Amino acid sequence: MSDSASFQIMYGGPALESNEMDVRELAPALIAVADLLEEANLIINGGGSKISVNVHGSFKRGSFGIDFRVIQDIYQSFLTLFNSDGVSGAANLLSLLGLVEYGKGLIGFLKKLNNRNIQKAEHLEDDRVEITITREEKIVIPKNVLDLYKSPKIRKALENIITEPLTRRGIDEFRSGYSDHEEQVVISKEEKELFGMPLLGDEVLGENTTEAYLQVVSLSFKEDNKWRFSRGEVVFYANIEDNEFLERINRNEIHFSKDDILKVRLYTRDILTGSGFKTEYKVLEILEHRSASRQLKLPMDE
Repeated sequence: MSDSASFQIMYGGPALESNEMDVRELAPALIAVADLLEEANLIINGGGSKISVNVHGSFKRGSFGIDFRVIQDIYQSFLTLFNSDGVSGAANLLSLLGLVEYGKGLIGFLKKLNNRNIQKAEHLEDDRVEITITREEKIVIPKNVLDLYKSPKIRKALENIITEPLTRRGIDEFRSGYSDHEEQVVISKEEKELFGMPLLGDEVLGENTTEAYLQVVSLSFKEDNKWRFSRGEVVFYANIEDNEFLERINRNEIHFSKDDILKVRLYTRDILTGSGFKTEYKVLEILEHRSASRQLKLPMDE
């Protein structure tokens, strides 16, 4: 079973008088439209359907427009097992995103929010949520819109579709809506920052301290004392926090050569950041220092 809906986005401004748009500006926006709809479908429908997006050009003087056809394949197994009423159709996805109704959906919510922080979100009946912005101002939205709002992938896609193109000189307006309807969603250049990707705070996923053997790749005696190590095939930088060990180096009591091995107490912290997953390393204590040079072991009498 399949469902489909068609809609259009348009960019307007002096730079588009010739109905041409730089492919380097257009390509990220086109890809972001597909990403936006695929992620929205995943959030709203889970594994119940698959979205594909087709495009063709549409032009009016002083603008550049793209018509999109969203094709949604609804899996028969999902229909049989969970009932088709649970699947949100292509047109409803467009509505929830706010691409086809002015002031509605996620885009309408972001406009009303106006880059202000949400103070409280309270779940109501009928899958609605009451959003408190200030003591005097509250907004009731569908829970699905809040789910879309909280998705970094959705917010990044909106930034690429709306904020980035409107940052360009000569592109002053973004429009979207059903191709055959006069009423459209309109966003001006002055509103572009409302749809930018918010900064994400770091989330610590886990911490661990263990004994480990590390091979020295490169040394640093700057203030941060960040050395480069390898642990098997993994190469990383780590801060040295064993001050007694560092003092012995300063007094020339310890000498290093490339590929020396250290037995250490190693602290690791796994962090999810706005740009992705990373691991921080700290060497808390040096337990043993082994030279890289090795000698053959021979069976000898005492």
